[in-house]
Amino acid sequence: ECFSEPLGVPCCTNNSPVYSIDENGLWGIQNDNWCGIRRNTSKNNNCFSVALGYPCCTNNSQVYFSDENGAWGIQDGDWCG
Repeated sequence: ECFSEPLGVPCCTNNSPVYSIDENGLWGIQNDNWCGIRRNTSKNNNCFSVALGYPCCTNNSQVYFSDENGAWGIQDGDWCG
């Protein structure tokens, strides 16, 4: 079960980018509708960006942007944390 399902909103079925964050969790958009983004609960992955729907950088990527979540790089044409 996804946090959003009890709220009447389906869980995202793809790797949706995060469009909003509130007290319930992370929200994406799929098929022009809101969806809940499941947090990665793997204990082997401590990277902040996974919970936001983006992979960890696997190399020493240059930092292109920093925000309250952390430092962001670009890998394979997409953002990574």
